[in-house]
Amino acid sequence: MILRGGLFIHVLHQPEVILQPDSRMYVSLSQGLLENGTLSYPEAPQTPSPDRTPGYPAFLAAILWTFGGSLLAVVFIQVLVDSLSCALVYKLGERLWEGNGFLSGILASLNLGMITYSHFVLNDSLFLFVFLMSLIGLLGYLREPKWNRSALLGLVLGVASMIRPVITYLPLVLIPLLVVAVLTKHHERFLLAAGKALMVGIVFVICLAPWMMRNHSHYGRWSLTAQAGEHLLQYIVPFTWQYSKGIPFIEGMKQTSDAFKEKAAQANLDLKKTSPFEVSDLQVRMAMDYLRDEPKAALAKAWFFGMMKNLFAPSIIDFSYLLRIERPHFFYTEGRTTLERAWNFLKGMKGWFGWAVIASMVLLGASRVFQVWGLIHLFRRKPWECLFLVVIVGYFLMVSGPVGYAKYRLPFEPILIVFLAVGLRDLVLRLRRKSSQEVRA
Repeated sequence: MILRGGLFIHVLHQPEVILQPDSRMYVSLSQGLLENGTLSYPEAPQTPSPDRTPGYPAFLAAILWTFGGSLLAVVFIQVLVDSLSCALVYKLGERLWEGNGFLSGILASLNLGMITYSHFVLNDSLFLFVFLMSLIGLLGYLREPKWNRSALLGLVLGVASMIRPVITYLPLVLIPLLVVAVLTKHHERFLLAAGKALMVGIVFVICLAPWMMRNHSHYGRWSLTAQAGEHLLQYIVPFTWQYSKGIPFIEGMKQTSDAFKEKAAQANLDLKKTSPFEVSDLQVRMAMDYLRDEPKAALAKAWFFGMMKNLFAPSIIDFSYLLRIERPHFFYTEGRTTLERAWNFLKGMKGWFGWAVIASMVLLGASRVFQVWGLIHLFRRKPWECLFLVVIVGYFLMVSGPVGYAKYRLPFEPILIVFLAVGLRDLVLRLRRKSSQEVRA
């Protein structure tokens, strides 16, 4: 709280830094919720918006209503929430290995990504807090699989999905593994193990059902949002073109946007009046046509380098927004390969901040080594828990795909923090043993 509070005090003098490109959309939806009683934009009260799930706009609306529309109050509450997330990371570390919680919590309090994103009007910190609850609930379930824990796990996952639907398909991955884990670890009967695992999915679907019914009622679609097309056409395709055609991301995004407008005009589609889901459908079809034409090697390369960016992109880049540091933007940096763009990006930075970025990347690389060792060390004690955590990390890496960035690492950052704590603790214990042996010798 002290670390985050210090940054918050700095932000008070330049409040414009808390707004990112998506922030205004969330604020507008929350204002529509306050004015119209439904998730819609203030200028279109009769048109319920399927652009986002209601979790974060409702969170914003509650704070704006309580504090007279103050966005700084939103950031302050998020600072409190993120500080509590550090306590949950402590709990996560302690659940995995008794005595490892304190170091895990300290590392979380120092984590630059968690500190940074709690100061933006975005859903990241709220989602992380709720998702951390689901991770702790998952470990509790693996330790003692009870019906009430199944229901609680499904509930927390459902709430997290209503904040950020990126985990909508995660239960499909977890449920079969939960069955196998309970059968193997606790030797329960198959029907009992399967029933408890299915309970997670049933409660999860119950949480999502009202919002899906709302969208079906207004638009005839059983979907949480109408964002699939934009994500595929405006992000996945341009990022893939970077590796297959050497087209810079921003240029690729402009090409797909122009092609979409032309396609919509040919189909006599009025983008302002057409259903958002119909617009998304057209974008999906176009994106899939583009991706089918891409060599499989280019797709694999795009996903691989996207995952590497996700794991190794330094959070200090986004931290610079809060300090208003002038620097180049990676998306606009020229270069035919990721490494070439990264090198040109680093060369474009001046003064101490360039050295700070290099230092943070070195520190990040070293931490990944300790995290791998921590994972190996922890796997020997709790293989099933580690398997689930690795699967969750892999899920987020695959879902983010080519759109690799430090921001998209935040949901599984606590898992990496715990692995790091285990690796560092083991190193310290080994050094102490070696030192005591030398003293006795």
